[in-house]
Amino acid sequence: MQFRTKQGLQTLRRAHSFLSGREFSTALGDLKPHVESLATLVEKLEQHATEQDNRDRSARASTDAKKALSNTLRQEYLRPIGQVARRLFANDATIRNAFKLPRNRDDEGLLQAANGIAERAAEYQARFVGAGLAPDFVERLRKATAALRDIIIGRGLELGRRSAASAGMLEELARGRDLVRLLDTMLAPRLAQQRDQLAEWRTITRFIRVRTTEEVPVTGGGSTGTGAIVAPSTPEVKAA
Repeated sequence: MQFRTKQGLQTLRRAHSFLSGREFSTALGDLKPHVESLATLVEKLEQHATEQDNRDRSARASTDAKKALSNTLRQEYLRPIGQVARRLFANDATIRNAFKLPRNRDDEGLLQAANGIAERAAEYQARFVGAGLAPDFVERLRKATAALRDIIIGRGLELGRRSAASAGMLEELARGRDLVRLLDTMLAPRLAQQRDQLAEWRTITRFIRVRTTEEVPVTGGGSTGTGAIVAPSTPEVKAA
C-alpha cells in the first residue's frame, strides 16, 4: 500500500473513532448517519487494503517463480538441446542455427524460441534420442514451456487484480475525503466553543482535509532536523 493511501486509511479510522460514542447535533440534524457511512468506508478500505496486499504478495511470488522457470527452461532444456544440435548438425548451418538460444531476455521471446526449438527437435527426435536425450525430451520441453507461459499469465492477472484493488482504495478514499469535509463543515461551528475538541478534530483529520501536502525540507534552526516533513497548517473555521 502506498504511503498516501496508508495515511488516508489511518486518518479515516481516527475520524471515526473521534465521532463514535459522541452526540453531536447540528443545525441540519444528527451526525449518526454520516458516522455510519464513515464506518462503512473504513471497512471497505480495509478490505481493499487486504486484497491489495494479498495480490501484491502473489505477484511477487509469481515473479520469483517466473524467473526460476525461465532460468530452468533456458539452462536445463534449451542449452543442452542446442549443444547436442551443434554436434548432430555440424555440417548444416541452417538446421544448427534453428536450435540457437535467443539472445534477448524477454519472456515472450523465450517462449517463442522454446516453441520453435520444440518443433524442430520433434522433426529430428530419433537423432537426438540417439545422442543420449530421453525419448520424451520434446514433451518435457513443451511442458516446461507451458509452465512458464502459465506463470506469466497468472502473474499478469495478479497484477491486474492488484491494480483493481488500488483503484478501489483510491475511489473509497475520495469518498472519505468528501465525507470528512462535510462533517467538518457541519461540526466545526458546534465545536467553536470547545477549543480543545476542535483542535483535536482538526489535527486528526488534517491529512484528509488538505488536497495536496508539500514535503518541505527543514534546513536549520528547528528541532525537527534536516529532511523533516512539515505539515501545512489548517485554518480554523469561525463560529457561525
